[in-house]
Amino acid sequence: SYSKPTLTTLNQSLADRHENGDLPTDSATLTLWTRLFNRGVEYCINKLGITKSTPLTTSSGTIALPIDFITIERVLDSSGNEQLQIPEDKSVEASGALFWITGSFSGGFFLNTPSDKTYTVYYQYHPSPMSSDSDTCPFPDEEAIVAYAYGQLRKGETDPFEDSGNALAECDARLREIAHQFNNNETNPRFTLQTNA
Repeated sequence: SYSKPTLTTLNQSLADRHENGDLPTDSATLTLWTRLFNRGVEYCINKLGITKSTPLTTSSGTIALPIDFITIERVLDSSGNEQLQIPEDKSVEASGALFWITGSFSGGFFLNTPSDKTYTVYYQYHPSPMSSDSDTCPFPDEEAIVAYAYGQLRKGETDPFEDSGNALAECDARLREIAHQFNNNETNPRFTLQTNA
């Protein structure tokens, strides 16, 4: 049966491309590879505009957005009505189906609404980084992640030849194929990752 690829799977795939299949044993190299994989996951998720959703209920007109929040995509009320985003400076005496975002990267971001309700919030996010060998790859095409990591690894070497550019082009081609397949099956051009998917 199918099992989701793990960090171990990614390491072996990168070793197949870069080390003739021999997995490095030194921790410095493996730590570098893990950083490259995590950057690759973030790159792929951001490039495709993948979002996640979560229900949030405002209290006194506000609630903290999740810690992995990057930017808002859309907000729906419990009836599925889309709320209109307004700038914070226009929020004085705001009423109706509106919301605004306050906060900062260092202090966290907040969803603000004129009335307290439960909303479904769709947002772009920072994926949780992989760190242990058994962590699953949080992206549906692990070879796109490996291609990205290989390309970045080769860019830092003294003899990258065309390998680096070819690997990064492979990553982008895989992302285009995912987007193409998704658009063939769905009408919404944005991707959504459901919580705990």
